[in-house]
Amino acid sequence: MSNLTSSYDELADAYHATIDPDGAGLDDPTFDELVGDPRGQRVAAVACGQGREARRLADLGAQVVGIDASAPLLAHARSLEQHTPRGIEYVHGNAHDLQPLADASFDGAVCYMALMDIPELEPTLRSVARILKPGGWFVAAIIHPCYKPPAHGELIDHIEGTYRRIAGRYFEEGPHNSPTRWEILPRVSYHRTLSTYINTLVGSGLQIERTAEPVGNTPVWKEAAQVIFFSCRAAAAER
Repeated sequence: MSNLTSSYDELADAYHATIDPDGAGLDDPTFDELVGDPRGQRVAAVACGQGREARRLADLGAQVVGIDASAPLLAHARSLEQHTPRGIEYVHGNAHDLQPLADASFDGAVCYMALMDIPELEPTLRSVARILKPGGWFVAAIIHPCYKPPAHGELIDHIEGTYRRIAGRYFEEGPHNSPTRWEILPRVSYHRTLSTYINTLVGSGLQIERTAEPVGNTPVWKEAAQVIFFSCRAAAAER
């Protein structure tokens, strides 16, 4: 039995109760657009938690392996898989090394809303690049670091219902307490600047092909981006 643990272990039940507890799968049009058509492809869901993006990938036709450091979250994922089989394999492992996953064994990979919760960015992204086949794809989504820095300030009703966001401490990278919209789930996140994410992706061998900053569905998030996506491609094999 692995002794690997996660900061989400003690929060797993509460987290599961707020995130897709019925196992319907992730509902995010931007994710679907960037992933494209993965039918028949082998895809890794890195830091998959209780498996919502893994389930969506499987519903899109991918052969999915989900990996996460939290055994309790994986227990929820496996329970949902048992209830509604999709052929997803769930593996207990650290995103920093993805040790259970073999080199060049996946057509694609995703990491949905998790990179900002992982302590070490560079080894994680290098591990993603390692498991991808030459030319393989990677889609990641994170809380937008420009508009949700450690001291994210106040949302102020400005003029006639518009909003202004005050950001602070943007250049102070590192761990910080991150209040979430689920107040029962306080956690530590790792703030990094946008340039750190971009440079680390590229330096890890994941060439950015596209980014997306979807417009939110509330007045506040129509004024400032909440999430940013990266669509990347691993280097092709040399001829």
